Amino acid sequence: MRLQSLFLSLAACAAITLPQFASAGEWPAGAESQFLSQCEKAATEKAGAARAKTVCECSDKAITSKLSTAELKQVANSDNGVDAQLQKKMMDAAASCRTSK
Repeated sequence: MRLQSLFLSLAACAAITLPQFASAGEWPAGAESQFLSQCEKAATEKAGAARAKTVCECSDKAITSKLSTAELKQVANSDNGVDAQLQKKMMDAAASCRTSK
């Protein structure tokens, strides 16, 4: 009986957390390193190289956990900039990275 109870608890946890993992996306080939490079270049001017690297790596993890693979492809393939709604979603995802020390 304990095993069945444990199984039900694990199943309930999986059902709750599965949507979080389902929305996590992956960058297209080469796009993640390009994102990190551009991010670090822009952030270094304001925060210094070490802090920029930390913030950008955190931002990358946050963004990939909140955006789908299709959204990350849109970002990577946007020669004319990212649309406002998607840009807001990225900024919201990475907000805690900019404020944490």
